[in-house]
This record gives sequence, C-alpha cells and structure tokens, in this order.
Amino acid sequence: MKNILVFGELLYDIYENNAIIGGAPFNYSIQLSRLIADDGVLKFITSIGDDDFGHNATDFISKENIDSSLIQISKQYNTGKAIVFLDENKIPDYTIEENVAWDNIEYSDDISNILKNTNYDLFYFNILSQRNETSYKTIKKIYSNINAKYKVCDVTFRKNYYTKEKIKEAFEFINILKINDDELLTIKELFYPTLENNNELLLKTIQKDFDIEYIFLTLGAQGSAVIHNGEYIINPINKVEVVDTVGAGDAFCAALSYAILKGLKLKDIIKFASNVSEEVVQLKGGTALYDIKKIKNKYNII
Repeated sequence: MKNILVFGELLYDIYENNAIIGGAPFNYSIQLSRLIADDGVLKFITSIGDDDFGHNATDFISKENIDSSLIQISKQYNTGKAIVFLDENKIPDYTIEENVAWDNIEYSDDISNILKNTNYDLFYFNILSQRNETSYKTIKKIYSNINAKYKVCDVTFRKNYYTKEKIKEAFEFINILKINDDELLTIKELFYPTLENNNELLLKTIQKDFDIEYIFLTLGAQGSAVIHNGEYIINPINKVEVVDTVGAGDAFCAALSYAILKGLKLKDIIKFASNVSEEVVQLKGGTALYDIKKIKNKYNII
C-alpha cells in the first residue's frame, strides 16, 4: 500500500459531559491507518476550527499514522460537534451541528497538486460530508481529478442530509459500496420503489445499474452480506457484549478496505471486517483501540 486518501467530516461526539473525537471518515481513517501501521500512507482531507476541539484533534492526529498536511484550519468556522443519544439497544442517534468547519472544506492548491501528482490505491468518502455546498463542490472536483484503483463510499445517511442526485453521482463514481440495512431501504424508496424488498435482489440491482464491483451490507445483529462477481455471501455475527455501536460501521469499512488491498478472498474479507467491528462494539467510542495483532494473526496477515 502506497497512497490512500480520505475525505470528510471530523467532529466531536458529545455524550452527556464527555466529548470523543469522531466522524465517520475520521473513525475510518484511524482504524485503517492502524491496520496499515505505516506512517504517512493515509492522507486525510477535512477542516477543523481554530478552537479547543480543533487543537485537541491536531494533538490526537499527531500520535496516529495519518498525514495531516491536508487538514484545513478554519478561522471562520468551529470544529463540528454531534450530540449522541443511545437507545435501549445502544444504537446511536445524533443531533449534528450545522455550518461548521467540515461543511466548508475548500478545494485548495494543496489538494489539486496531490491529485495531479499521485496515483492512489484507495479513496474514501461518504454522503454526509457533502451536505453543504462548499464541501460538495470540493468532492465533485476530486471525482473529476483523482486517479484511484479503489473508490469507496460508506453512504452514512443522517437526517435529511442527502439527495438522490448526490447519491447517484457517488454511485456512478465508486467501485466499492458499504451500506447498512436502513440505508438500503432508503435507496430502495428513492431508486426502486416497486422492487421486491429482498436484500440480495436489491444489491444485485444496484450493482448492475451502477457497475459497482463490491457491495457490502451490514445488518446489525443479523451479521453482514457482500456481493462481488455474482457471488452473494451472508456472514453471521458472533455474539459479543455490546458497549457502544458508534464507529462499528466505520471500523467494518476500514477493515474491508484493508482486506481488499491485502488481496484476501471474498469470504475472508467479510469475516475479517466483521471480526474487527465486533472488537470495536465492545469498547467505547469510534476510535477505540482493540488488539489489532490478534485479528491480523487470525488471517495470517503480515
């Protein structure tokens, strides 16, 4: 692995009186960079405020294997925050602060230069990070200018922060999609309202219509599924004690990305991703550190 680029939100999840660094692309970046364990391979594009949360984020990132040279520091906008509520099943809901730094990621000369001069093994983004016009214009320019072998979208629908147009643009660009069961239902309602509500049929239809090489579906307590080259695999989840599901999907996406880059077989890709997410839900917060070496050894990954 040589070059990985991630675009999207960095924010702080606020649990009562606790603030934990997060945001789906940031959680993904942390988990993937830890799996890679090679400083500077992963570059993260975001914007944070010149405030206490932003300074804390800078300190946090400096201790991780992430290249922070494309992180913009805003004098105008605050670092993003999301108030987290956990239901009786410990499933999170959010109130996400609007018009914050990550909503205003500018297409800078630095971004333009790295896209001109670098071929990427993988590029990751989500739909939520496009909710504001400034960041949306930036991601569209990246679509047009990046050269990446794998282009990953973890849809990350939140509230009403998505449109059919933005989803269509993203799906036409990518070759790896990660989606959960609620998001799949939204896609069905938007694109396939008359189609039977059958996961395998829906995934095959999306794959055919948008020419997406891999589609991964997470199903909560029911496990996960993947479709690739006409093969559809359902992977059951192992029973673990759930502490916090925040970041579990991000860890799953990071792990599947890593497994694909490492050339694992399809059944091992989804098992590896599931095992990683199972480790994360037993810990607090989306950037929690689990025993990475144990998981890698299980799959003979060096």
